Amino acid sequence: MDLLTCPLTTPVRVVRTGEAPALRLEELGVRPGTTVQVVQRTPFGGRVLAVGADRIAVDRATALMVTVAAQP
Repeated sequence: MDLLTCPLTTPVRVVRTGEAPALRLEELGVRPGTTVQVVQRTPFGGRVLAVGADRIAVDRATALMVTVAAQP
């Protein structure tokens, strides 16, 4: 599943980031193995993520590129 189809406030593990924004996402703490939560859906399809105590906004295209899996 990707960040667009991820349920709100459900902890998920990042499996893969897309190629184009991968470096920037990693700088912000979104990297494979990290636990994140989608805390808000924004107009035009963006998402606000909780990564630890931080909040990160990503646009729709980026949210589609991030593959996540449910926490075990």
